[in-house]
Amino acid sequence: MDTFKEMNKLNISKLANSYVMFASVNGNVGPKDAEELKNFIKSDDRVPPRLGLSSSELDNLDAIFISDADDEPFKIRFGLKIRVDEDRSPLIFDAVGVGGMRRVALADNQILEVTDSKKYDRMWEGNMSAKESGPDETEIDEALEDE
Repeated sequence: MDTFKEMNKLNISKLANSYVMFASVNGNVGPKDAEELKNFIKSDDRVPPRLGLSSSELDNLDAIFISDADDEPFKIRFGLKIRVDEDRSPLIFDAVGVGGMRRVALADNQILEVTDSKKYDRMWEGNMSAKESGPDETEIDEALEDE
């Protein structure tokens, strides 16, 4: 269980992982909106421990829908059909970002730092997979291990 907590230090990770958990029990289709995802997090007893959510976080789920980087609500691609454990679909996006960089959480638990606005827009629109991402995107999950 400590592994799950380590993977979910950031709100973007908590949301991406809860999205994938939702899809895994709902025919590989993500939630239709934020309310459906919140209800799932609250109602499935397996989710809070896996995300490392405290009871105070469960009482204020709106807080995990806010980026810990730019303090803006995340942009979320709802209702995606994903192949759980195989898919690298972009799911959760920093809306504004910091210093010209916006994070994008993928369905495979990776987080990219995206500096190219056109690539970010194409990922948001579903016109670019993470596999197509160029060298200016950096996976930051290793950096999280150092925190």
